[in-house]
Amino acid sequence: MAKSTFHASLIASDEFAQYSLRASFFVRRLRSIRLGQAIQEVKELTRFPDGFSWRDRRSWGIEEDVWQSIAEKGISPLLVFCHPRVLAEQPRLLLYYRTVNLVSQKGLAALVGGNIAAIESGRVDNLDKDWLSRVVIALNCVMSALVKNAADIAASDLPGFQFAAVGATIQGSWNNAIGAEGEAAVRSLLVKHLRDEIVQVVWRDGSTIRFGRSQEANVIDHIGDVRVVRLKQGFHIRFGSEPDISMRDPQDVPVIAVEVKAGADPAGALERLGAAIKSFESDRDVNPRVKTVFVVRCMTQELQNRINQGGFFDHTFALSDLLVHENRQRAFANLFLRLILGRQKG
Repeated sequence: MAKSTFHASLIASDEFAQYSLRASFFVRRLRSIRLGQAIQEVKELTRFPDGFSWRDRRSWGIEEDVWQSIAEKGISPLLVFCHPRVLAEQPRLLLYYRTVNLVSQKGLAALVGGNIAAIESGRVDNLDKDWLSRVVIALNCVMSALVKNAADIAASDLPGFQFAAVGATIQGSWNNAIGAEGEAAVRSLLVKHLRDEIVQVVWRDGSTIRFGRSQEANVIDHIGDVRVVRLKQGFHIRFGSEPDISMRDPQDVPVIAVEVKAGADPAGALERLGAAIKSFESDRDVNPRVKTVFVVRCMTQELQNRINQGGFFDHTFALSDLLVHENRQRAFANLFLRLILGRQKG
């Protein structure tokens, strides 16, 4: 009984919602950064050690005693030191060498300038030669200092360095993305439970993809870039703001409107209630009978009382319940499915 009581109170807590959202945010961002791919690409380079000459290593910021120390440990220099030709040929691998040095994007920009994020995301094809020289020297100097000052460094330590560096960056982003991740979690839940009814996805840049099971993970990983989800029977779901989610019939009339309020401050819950009520106005102007759904992260007793007394929404869900309980997820998704399948039967 005590365990059951703790389980229920845990899931209902604001802290549980916060850390559950944080975990999904970290996974989504880590996948989008593609650090694992960069690590694998550098490991592939080590299969061809004779393809890279290190004769000019001193001019690249590599201290000779550090070079010898790495060699004695049997660590491939390509795993540790930044070779200028590697970055010239594969600029995106800056991500690997920056993170193995435990340097943030902001920190590296302070050292050498440049749009580090653009380079690491693959949006830059050619690096300026002078800038390339500076960044190679900067990274190798940092690594030389790291090796000299660390008691010991093994090849097995390197991934830990990299994920620690990326984790610090993601944490900085998380502080500004709590509310957005709540929306992303609810949108992802819809994609999972409506997968058999989805026919096409429209991205924010206007491009489209045909949806299938093979595309599900990609769509969820980039759910923030989705504008419209097109469904069977002519329905479609818009992801936007005011409301956050709007399902519309084939005549583009809103039939379900969802507002997600995942703010962290319990004291602001009543203020978010007012904002949620206002966000439904545009859809209600088009269809006064639109079904309204309020998803709130922190359901205080006072907020619950206000919702019950006011009759503001047709349905209310606690975000923590949607994150954990399959029956609540199905109840949420069934609001959409009933309309789609009902039209199909009709």
